[in-house]
Amino acid sequence: MVAGIDLGGTKIAAGLVDRQGRVLASRTLPTDAPSGPAAAMDRIAAAVRELAEEAGRRPQAVGVGAPGPLLLPEGRFVGTPNLPGWNGFALRDQLAGRLGLPVAVNNDANAAALAEARLGAGRGAEVMVYVTVGTGIGGGLVIGGRLFSGVNGNGVEIGHTTVDPDGPACGCGNRGCWEAVAAGPALGRLATERLGPPPGRPGGRWTARELLDAAAAGDERARAVAEEYARLLGIGLASAVNLFNPDRLVLGGGVMARYSLLAPAMEAEMRRRALPANLAAVRLVPAALGQDAGLVGAALLAWDLLDEPASRR
Repeated sequence: MVAGIDLGGTKIAAGLVDRQGRVLASRTLPTDAPSGPAAAMDRIAAAVRELAEEAGRRPQAVGVGAPGPLLLPEGRFVGTPNLPGWNGFALRDQLAGRLGLPVAVNNDANAAALAEARLGAGRGAEVMVYVTVGTGIGGGLVIGGRLFSGVNGNGVEIGHTTVDPDGPACGCGNRGCWEAVAAGPALGRLATERLGPPPGRPGGRWTARELLDAAAAGDERARAVAEEYARLLGIGLASAVNLFNPDRLVLGGGVMARYSLLAPAMEAEMRRRALPANLAAVRLVPAALGQDAGLVGAALLAWDLLDEPASRR
């Protein structure tokens, strides 16, 4: 077995995972980002030791999915918006030193993409693009079952493609990134602009979940906002189809819990913007693994590391 770690801006999921991707045991702990990366590594190492003690055996390796951007293979944070103050911290070496185990690190969206490609909605695809939409927008590309990470680990940062040069500021420093225009917080802003404060909260602002729940419950004004938002998602998805020519496009993340509500307008926008031949080749599907995708994908990184010749680790 190996340990998988899904490191987020607010919480960390740690688990023991077997070769088939089954989660044998897991626990969740706070990231407490302001306490710094070293303290977080101490908590992760303690959680792995506790899980191993309960299981009665030690994991062979550890895989970590962490918010990007990261420099690979050392997993060095380089200006990660969701973890301020962690810049320059080399996650792999720090965690390996605490546990005495080999550690593999990759972007959290890449880890989830790997899990969906091998065990979830992307099984059987030759070229799978994974897009996660939540607080931000991330992406991953898996070709023939192997993850594409780019030269230094920051390939397929699809959320940071520019869709509106005069659009809102993004955490990366650019303006008008797809993430700034179409991630969950952008839907909350759009809803507040179009509808005013949410019911029962004078002066308040909508959240993405509130808007999508209202739309799913039949609120026509909320549905109109959801459709407008879905078109913004479709613009970026069409670009992904044109860039990567996948046969499977898998959509995950918290916003995609309402996939069936958003899909018609997303697909209509994709038909308007994607190359016809590329669009004909792709199947758009919701992610299958839910909240376990990041943890299981991180574990798959560890299994892949163990499968490499020792000289390449």
